[in-house]
Amino acid sequence: MIIDKINEQIIADYKSGNNQRRVLYQTLKASLLNKQKDLKEKYNEDEEVKILKNELKQRQEALQQFTKANRNDLAKTNQEEIALIQELLPEQMSDGDVERIVKEKIQELDDRSFGNVMKAVMQDLKGKADGRLVSELVKKSLE
Repeated sequence: MIIDKINEQIIADYKSGNNQRRVLYQTLKASLLNKQKDLKEKYNEDEEVKILKNELKQRQEALQQFTKANRNDLAKTNQEEIALIQELLPEQMSDGDVERIVKEKIQELDDRSFGNVMKAVMQDLKGKADGRLVSELVKKSLE
């Protein structure tokens, strides 16, 4: 599970003295543990991925704000955090692979409405592709 990798990183960062990374990993661990406490038996790796993607999205939005405000120091820190979170997430599929799956799903479905196609595609790509990318490709393919 991802939380095990985070625990290993926290220990390694304590030993190496890398406080910035350690604090980020401790923050992520706290988010995961809170969700684990809420869900109990239903907690699994899919839930961990959701939490990490949410953390990633928050940092990406903050990065945009810092860049607009010309706060390069905060933007740099956020970019480093984004990179660390992305390392923890499962590898994302390439745009071409996602587009191929979208086209296959559209051919399989009788109801080719946007919502129906998105639901079917996201079931297959859960955690493997960015929802915004999938949305764009579905819209483009349905036109």
